[in-house]
Amino acid sequence: MLNVFIVLSLLFSASTFALEIDEKLTLRIVNTSASKKTILINRGLEDGLAKGDHAKFFVSVGVVARGVAIKVSPTRSVWSVYRLVNKEYLRDEQVLKLKITPAVKITKDESQMLVRDDMGSSLSKDPRDIGIPLAEGADDLNALNDNKVEANTEWVNEENISMINRNKELFGMIHYSSMTEESTGSSNNASYAQEINDMMFRIGGEWYFDTEEKWYTRFSFLVHFALEKKSIMSYDGNTIIEDASEFGFGSSVYLFSRPSKIHTLIPYLNYTLSLGSTNSRYISGDGITETDKALDASILANTFAFGLKYYTTQGLGFRIQMDYKFKGETYAADADTVSWTRTSIGPKVNFGISYRF
Repeated sequence: MLNVFIVLSLLFSASTFALEIDEKLTLRIVNTSASKKTILINRGLEDGLAKGDHAKFFVSVGVVARGVAIKVSPTRSVWSVYRLVNKEYLRDEQVLKLKITPAVKITKDESQMLVRDDMGSSLSKDPRDIGIPLAEGADDLNALNDNKVEANTEWVNEENISMINRNKELFGMIHYSSMTEESTGSSNNASYAQEINDMMFRIGGEWYFDTEEKWYTRFSFLVHFALEKKSIMSYDGNTIIEDASEFGFGSSVYLFSRPSKIHTLIPYLNYTLSLGSTNSRYISGDGITETDKALDASILANTFAFGLKYYTTQGLGFRIQMDYKFKGETYAADADTVSWTRTSIGPKVNFGISYRF
């Protein structure tokens, strides 16, 4: 009995907040199919929309399309467009208004097409001049059941066209090279060999907003942990080996494309502040222990970056990022009681993969 009461309560709540005929909403198109016959908008159950709703989509110059809701989630809905007046307005990020309308019987007979109430004052009144395409099989949407609507519509699944609901991301980036170097003198028969590495590995997490209505949703926030190891050998066998670790936090901004897009290159700008430590060792080539030196240092780094991201429908992502880094290292005093400060400035390109969930 309790279960029945809960179900009835939910149904009553849904009907209470459902939009009535002629009610309007302002919306933004999140994504469209290639044919423009299926669109995803940023309005859903929370805004009073329901599966099976019919609506006109319009701008100030007139109605641009008419469709039926075929899938509705709390904040998103997928619409099958069965009357397309002006496809130029059906594009990503386009702001439109919709008006809930009674269901319209569709026919392929041009003489019986109901188009007059869809035309703005500046648009043609003759459907033959407009060339209205219909979703294949949409002879009578009132008579179609849900299965037929899905079968005769170019179906675009919400999860397949946007990462908006996957607003958390794990990523890893790497830069790596390794080789063995050997230096041999011509007069004293001295020979030195050393394995030389240049490695950077970064792992982190990034958080995105799960809505895109506000201006600040173009930002994302991240934290990362990085390990770096590099070494170099001079001609006479002297070697410098450095091991560093950094913890950083930062933010990215997406000026040209939303970070929820899939199968699209997404440019972004990033700033990251990092703190860490490093150990720098100098090893003489002749192996005399007394000349070996090692110092620890603290790190403060500011990194400005430009990058490109790309996501698949499964949430797998790829990224390439060019960092321009300003790094300062403050070393402890050495054996001669001299303290050192070293600064590093310059670009570096990194590659990475990620997963959105």
